[in-house]
Amino acid sequence: MHVVVNAAQSVDGKLATRRREQLRISGPEDFDRVDRVRAAADAVLVGVGTVLADDPHLTLDEEDRRVGRLQNGRPGDPARVVVDSTGRTPTDARVLDDAATTYLLVSAATDRDRRAALADAGAEVIVPARSASTSPKGSRSSRTAASSA
Repeated sequence: MHVVVNAAQSVDGKLATRRREQLRISGPEDFDRVDRVRAAADAVLVGVGTVLADDPHLTLDEEDRRVGRLQNGRPGDPARVVVDSTGRTPTDARVLDDAATTYLLVSAATDRDRRAALADAGAEVIVPARSASTSPKGSRSSRTAASSA
């Protein structure tokens, strides 16, 4: 498995102002680098805090990179994965549009109606299995679709 972690912060370690306003940390060269990393990835993972604070789209910016993925038999954009144990992702969040598949990882404690609303909004809602006998190679999960939520 190949995992790339990408993070940016200011020299003093900040990501936002005291009023939780996003800081402009990166420039055009870094945005292009991130787009290249995304183009090579199968998925982009964020936490729900990022979705709530930034409403990211998590798709490719350069059309040529999207076309290259399609020519290689891959989806135009990498899948989007949101870790959201309580289902706080807004149903109108940009990550739930139809530009790419979005997997929303929620806990079994997330209300069934909320899971159904998120699925209706475009998410592939995944509730991890409760079994303690799962292993990394044979891990199990159960997908919750709107019809079975």
